[in-house]
Amino acid sequence: MLRLPLDIDYTPPATGRDFMSSDAKMRVLMGPVGSGKSVTCCFEVVRRASAQKPDATGKRRTRAAVVRETARQLQDTVIKTFLDWFPPGVCGRYMRTTKTYLFEVGDVECEIMFRALDDADDVANLNSLELSFAWFNECRDIHPDIMDAMSKRIGRFPSSKDGGPTWHGMWGDTNPPTMDTWWYYQMEGLSPKDGVSSNNNGWEVFKQPSGRSAFAENVENLPDEYYDTQGRSEEYVRVFIDGEYGLSSAGQPIYKYFRPDYHMATKPLNIINNGIRPVIVGMDLGLTPAAVIGQLDPRGRTIIHDEAVSFDMGVQRFVRTVLKPLLYERFAGVPVLVVVDPAGIQRAQTDERSAVDIIKAEGLRVIAAKTNNVSARISAVDNFLMRQVDGDSAFVVDPRCTQLKAAMMGGYRFHHKNGTIDKNKHSHVAEALQYFMLHIGAGDGGALLAQKREIKKVSAGGWT
Repeated sequence: MLRLPLDIDYTPPATGRDFMSSDAKMRVLMGPVGSGKSVTCCFEVVRRASAQKPDATGKRRTRAAVVRETARQLQDTVIKTFLDWFPPGVCGRYMRTTKTYLFEVGDVECEIMFRALDDADDVANLNSLELSFAWFNECRDIHPDIMDAMSKRIGRFPSSKDGGPTWHGMWGDTNPPTMDTWWYYQMEGLSPKDGVSSNNNGWEVFKQPSGRSAFAENVENLPDEYYDTQGRSEEYVRVFIDGEYGLSSAGQPIYKYFRPDYHMATKPLNIINNGIRPVIVGMDLGLTPAAVIGQLDPRGRTIIHDEAVSFDMGVQRFVRTVLKPLLYERFAGVPVLVVVDPAGIQRAQTDERSAVDIIKAEGLRVIAAKTNNVSARISAVDNFLMRQVDGDSAFVVDPRCTQLKAAMMGGYRFHHKNGTIDKNKHSHVAEALQYFMLHIGAGDGGALLAQKREIKKVSAGGWT
C-alpha cells in the first residue's frame, strides 16, 4: 500500500490504513494513547512526498509543515519519532537550529518544517509559508485560528509553473478532545453556535478502537498491561484508553451508560412499516421544540430513527414546517403517536389552546406523558441503555441523529454548581427522548398495537 522511496518495515494499523487511503483534504486520526497515530502520520508525510509527480528535472519536490502546540512537545515527541524512523544521514539532513528536515531519498525531496504554534498570535508566523501539505500532531490542542490560517498556506508549493502539488491538504492526529470544544464540533460535523448538524465542516474522522477492545491497534508494540485501568481516573480511561470524547468541565453527564460505539448504529436503521407497529414521536415543547422519532421493534429493542430540533420556533410552526414534513418524507403509511411533555395539556392565556390542542389540530394523534418527574424520565432512558436483547443493545440510535448523540455523550448534563439539569442546546432533544422512553417503558408501545385505528397515519395522499 505504501509507496516509499526506501525500504522500511512498517505496516500501519487497520484504521491507519483507512486514514492513509483517503484523499480528503482535511482528515483526523483519533484514538487512545499508544495506538500508533503519530507514526502513521510520519509515514503519511513521506508517502505524500513520494506521490508527488516529478518536475522537469525528474525530482519530486514538496514542502510540509509539522505542527505541535509547544516547542518542548515538538522536540520530545514528534521530532523524536520522525528522526527515529527516518534517521539523518540515511534519509536526509536535519538542521536543529531551524528545526527543518531535508528529506532526500532517491528522486524524493521534501522540506519538512517543524513548528510550535500555540495560540492565535502565532498566525502571523504562517503568513509567508508556501506549503504542499501540513500535519498537526495532537491537533486538539491547536487553536482554530491557526487551522484556518494554515488552510490558506497549503497547495502553494511547488508553484504552478513547476507543475503544482499533486495533492494538497492537512491532517491531524489526536486523543479525543473534550466535548463543547471547537474540535469536538468539527469532528462531529456540528455547528459550534447551535449544535445543529452542518455536515460541511470538511473533516473526515478516522476513529481507532478502544485500547481495551479485542480490536485494539498497535498493542503488539506496547508493554504488557499498557492499558491497565488500575489507579486511573474515570476521565483518563474514557479519553486515553477507550478513545472517547472527554466530558465537559461544566458538569457531569446525565447518561453515563451511553456508549456511542455500542448504542449508535453504523448504518441507517430500517423502518418497520407493516401498518401495525407505530412510530412514536417523543416531543419537548416550549420555544425550542424538539422531537425524537422511533419504534419498539419485534425483539423488544428501542430503535431511534430520526430527530428534529428547532430554535426560536413555536409548537405550531415546528409541527407544520419541521415535524410533519419529516414524518411525511420518511414514515409515510406508518401509524404515528406523539407523546409530549405533560405541561402540554395546559392552556395558553393568549388563545386558550394547549400545545396538545395545537398538535391535534395539525392532524396528529397526541397524548401527554404519564409524568414529568425528572428521576422517572432519566431512569426510563437508563433502563434501556443498560438492557440487552439476545446479546445486543436494547437501545439503538440511527447515525443521522447527531444532536441526540451529542446530548447523550455529555451535552445533556448536570449543572456543575447546583446539581440541577443544565438547560442548554442539548437538553431539548434529550428530554424529547425521555418522553418517548416513558411511553415505551410503561408498556404503552405494545398497547398501541391494539389501538391502531385511533392512531393518525401519514399516507401518500396527506394527513389522515
